[in-house]
Amino acid sequence: MRKGGVGSFGEDKATVYLQDNHYQIIQRNFQRKWGEIDIIAKDRKTKEIVFVEVKTRQFNYANSLSPEEALISKKVRRLKRAFLSYLNQYNLEDKPWRFDFIAIEIDNFDQKPIIRHYKDIFLEF
Repeated sequence: MRKGGVGSFGEDKATVYLQDNHYQIIQRNFQRKWGEIDIIAKDRKTKEIVFVEVKTRQFNYANSLSPEEALISKKVRRLKRAFLSYLNQYNLEDKPWRFDFIAIEIDNFDQKPIIRHYKDIFLEF
């Protein structure tokens, strides 16, 4: 599997999941030197801009953190800087937005993943 294979696989699955649940994908992998946003979408129901962090883990790795455990404070600070940069770059500071987290667990790439979507999570900054 190529570098980033599990992560890319998870982001692809998260993108399909979001599209199936009334989200319009605006951009993937918005990058700045201090951080990256995996998916930027628009929730068609609430009209919010949604910044989505995706963490994917394989079941068969012993000693592996759960996807939720991988969202550490250093990562959260970088995410905040990245999405504030996005809002500023596109003059969207006054638009409604939220931060979502999608945790994905897979056994192997041939089986359906387990997806947990946490909406509007509170981030300590």
